Amino acid sequence: MTEEARKIEFQEALDTCVAFYNDEAFEQQFDEFIQERLSEIVDYQASGFAEPVTAENVVKFLRQEPRGLLRILGQLRLSEEKFKRIVTLLRKLEHSFDREWTIKQIEQKILKDDTFAFKVANLTINGHSDATLANHLPRFYRERLNLRHLAESGVDEYLLRLQLKDKYIGTYSNRKGDLVEGLIKKRLESIKNKHGVSFAAGITPLLNVTVDWAIPGLEDPHVIIMSSYQETTSSGQSTKARDMLACYQAISQRNIQFLENRAFVNFVDGGGWLARQKDFKRLVAGCHYFLNIANVDMLESIVLKHVPKKYFQKSS
Repeated sequence: MTEEARKIEFQEALDTCVAFYNDEAFEQQFDEFIQERLSEIVDYQASGFAEPVTAENVVKFLRQEPRGLLRILGQLRLSEEKFKRIVTLLRKLEHSFDREWTIKQIEQKILKDDTFAFKVANLTINGHSDATLANHLPRFYRERLNLRHLAESGVDEYLLRLQLKDKYIGTYSNRKGDLVEGLIKKRLESIKNKHGVSFAAGITPLLNVTVDWAIPGLEDPHVIIMSSYQETTSSGQSTKARDMLACYQAISQRNIQFLENRAFVNFVDGGGWLARQKDFKRLVAGCHYFLNIANVDMLESIVLKHVPKKYFQKSS
């Protein structure tokens, strides 16, 4: 049964907020992803590279082994993003930097350029004690550049699994956010199948901003949805709350000016917002409708209430 469109109060939003969205199928998929990374490291240690750890052997490994660079970064517990920054730093120190290289470009450079390949190899082995690097790269990152010590230490698979999950927390959060977005998209697809009302995502000329969902489309949206799922806090939450409030105010002003009936919907959930209650209250107040995982079924009645009948292609 479709839940009737209504504006919920802050206490209800607080009570129904899902701190951690738990989907066992998703967790299993992510565990399989982590296991693949773990197996690469374990296989790498079994490849005979661990001893002796020399620049020549590292270069050979980087050039001949599948995903050689990424496997070494896994051994170092160093993210691809941070490694790209370190390579950028080295290039800046050599006055050869124009734009940041991708991991693929770095891998190609290792294959073709002996000088660069040995520079990367020595970085992974001795970067932790490099005197020049010590003046420019914080110890937090530099101490990871000690491949010889890590190779000799062996692998504690349980500990490494947890470390890999820490390393890929950004990937986990992004995929979890996509999963929650999928809950909204599933409802919108159901509405489209039932009523023929389409939807889109992107920049709408109505507000000149990128919206997560516009119904029935970007050119003439009558329901606009902005969504944010946060399990942890971030510095961008206050900015996100201000931006969503600005969208709501612009639509409200337009409704008054042109006697329209457009609706702005905030879809917000996750424990990160529970920890930022001032911003959370602002999001609940600053919209025509507030949705979360618990009441996402209200979306159909919102569409029926605010989208003009000319956009309905099928009879309800």
